This record gives sequence, C-alpha cells and structure tokens, in this order.
Amino acid sequence: MEQLITYLLKSTLCIAVFSGIYWCFLKNETFYKFNRYFLLCGLLCAMALPFYTYTYTVNVQASPDVLSLPQGVMPIEDKDSNFWLYVALITYMLGICFLIARHFIGLGRIKGMIRKYGYTSLEGYKLVKTPAFKTSFSVFNYIIIDSSAETSEIERKLILEHELAHVKQQHWIDLLVVQLFCALHWFNPLSWLYLHAIKQNHEFLADTAVLDRGNSAAIYRAALINHSLGTPVFALASSFSHYDKLKRVRMMMKPASSSMKKLTTLILLPALSVFFWAFAEPDFIIAAAQKSAEIQYKPLRDTSKLSPVLKTSQHKKTADLPAVENKPAPAVQVRQEIAITKLPDEHKTNTVLQDTTNLIERPLPLKTINSTTQPLYILDGVEVASVNVISPNDIESITVLKNESATTNYGERGKNGVILIVSKPK
Repeated sequence: MEQLITYLLKSTLCIAVFSGIYWCFLKNETFYKFNRYFLLCGLLCAMALPFYTYTYTVNVQASPDVLSLPQGVMPIEDKDSNFWLYVALITYMLGICFLIARHFIGLGRIKGMIRKYGYTSLEGYKLVKTPAFKTSFSVFNYIIIDSSAETSEIERKLILEHELAHVKQQHWIDLLVVQLFCALHWFNPLSWLYLHAIKQNHEFLADTAVLDRGNSAAIYRAALINHSLGTPVFALASSFSHYDKLKRVRMMMKPASSSMKKLTTLILLPALSVFFWAFAEPDFIIAAAQKSAEIQYKPLRDTSKLSPVLKTSQHKKTADLPAVENKPAPAVQVRQEIAITKLPDEHKTNTVLQDTTNLIERPLPLKTINSTTQPLYILDGVEVASVNVISPNDIESITVLKNESATTNYGERGKNGVILIVSKPK
C-alpha cells in the first residue's frame, strides 16, 4: 500500500510539472503538433518515471557487535490504521473498475450501432451513417455521421474532412493512453484537466488540417459555430463540435507562433532534476569499525651513557610494565629513562608511556554510553543513549533481551538488558 501511494504521489507531481508548463507557455501557441508530442511525453513520463528511484552511496561505520541483531523482532501493528488503509484501497480499485467498465460499455454500444446500420469502407476509414447520435465523431478508423441532421452539402464535406483528420493522425492513441491514466488517477483533478487539454489540442490539429486542404476559413468557422452539440459520445471519440468552438475560431485566426517559444520546455530539465532529488534514497554501506588501535613500537634511543642510578631505576620501571593485548611486554634495554604521563580526563582513550623521544601506546576500552545500571539501547543497529532519542510515533517495534540472551549477543555490555528499537521506514 505504501508503494502504491508513493507511486501515485510521484506520478501526480510529474503530471503537475508538464501541466504547469503547458498551461503557462504552450496553451495559446499555434505549434499544435509540438504540443501534442509534449503532452503525450508528459503522460508517458508520469507513468514510467515513478518506477525509477535515484540512489546515492553513504558509508557508515558501526560497531561489529551491532551489525547482526537477533531474530524474532515482531512489528507492532495498528489495526485501526490498517482497516482504513484497506477501505481506501478498495475504494480506489472500485473507481478504476467503474471507469474501465464504462469504456467497455461505450465500446459495446458503438459496436452494436455499427452492426445495426452497417458501414461503407472508403480509403483509410469506414463511414457509418446513423441517426443514433446527434453529433458527428470518429472512433479508431470509424467516422460516424449524423444522418438525420439538416446540414448543407458544404458543411457535411467539412465535417467529414475534420473527422478524417482525426483518423489519419491517429488521435485515438493519445486518447487511449490518457484515458488509462485517468482511470489510475480518477481521484486527481489534474488528470481530467490533462485529458481536456489533449482533446482540445486534437481539435486544433484537425481544424488546421481542414484549412490546409484549401477550404475557406470563413465558411469553416461558420459551419463550426452553426453545428450544435448533441448527446455525449464514447470517451475515445473525437467530435467535430466538441469543446469551446469560439476558442477554436480564435486559434484559427491567430498568426503562427514563433518557434523560439518552444525553448520554454527546457524548464523541464531543472524541474525533473528537483523531482529526482526529492525522492532520492540513500544506499548505506555499513563497515565494521576496529575495536582497538594498532600498537606501534618505535626504536629506543641509545642510553648507554646514562648514569648507574638511572640504569637501575629504568630497569625497575620497565619490569613493572603490563602486557598489552595478551602479548608479552617487549624487551627493552635496561639503560633507558621513561616517564609515565597521563592525558587529561576528556582524552582518556590511551595511557601513554613515553621517554623524551619514544612513545608506547596502550589502548584502553572505549567508554560506552551505558552506566552501571542502565540497559543497552540499540536503535536500528546503532547504540543510543536512551529511548528518548526517537519519537514514539516513529517506532515500529521494540524487543527486550535479558540475562543470557542479552550477554550472548552483546557481551558484557548487555548484562543489564538490551532494548532493541526498530523505527518505521521513511
């Protein structure tokens, strides 16, 4: 369910970008073919781009003790929230089924009407004359003409050329894709506005094709205004009298737009960059941190000229040096002067044994967050100070380990118990 919501959100944002650019810069321009491909590209991007997620690598160092967590962590489920999620999912699926069923019913109505009245096969299309519809339109390669309409011969010729332009330019492909998109986004007003923009641009393309055949623009505009709108037709149909007829008349009278205005679509580049950045996900590479620093021994200086008193004192101090990491203390010359220096409290990670030129470092255990009585808190595999570092609303599950199960997985640090916290995925 979460993946479906993310997909719909990404798709909505993508279609919003293309819609905004079209309505702000391209809607009133006369390069209709370019607008058609731009709108169709927006549909394909809105349906395909959400499946791609840009990832970037993040290197994380973690203690080896927390790289593997015990099994058996059970998530805490909220039954009430799951119920409403199921209700929303069922409602969404019912909406999709309703729209798809409506399209199939429309197809069945068109098929039955063609079977009843028959058709005439002409060059590149099939002509159907029927009084069943009070308007003329085209579906796939069928052109349906209202045989009961009282129109002049010139007007019927213009209507036929208009619908033939829809068939030759295969506008039904665009309508099929956008209807599928609207079925998936039936709850989104932007999808229906996008459908309106595509159909309106189809009418502009068909009007231009009629005028390019040498027909009088004045007569065609008069026929467009006089042709009345009848009953609604199938959703995949292109109708001669659909949409704002006055808008179509104004666009026919408008001079050709400059091709330089097509460059406004380059706004897509930064817009899509922001889109990918907003939904980018990190790819964590967890590496185990070293438990202790490597001990280095530097060559001792020649102390052959030290006094006998210093030699005896040096021999005594050297003999008292403890072993480091279960290794025997290194052999050192007796004649050597060593001073034991302690670091300040805030830097107590090592005890330094040094003379005037040489250092011998012995690592001490790292100071842990836990006190003597506080349990060990592990958040998503990382040790934290307490459970207060995360909001209760962000917790997915909590597991408590005690006694042997705690010390088995976390050693001495888990003697007071271990609390494993798993956060909700973001």
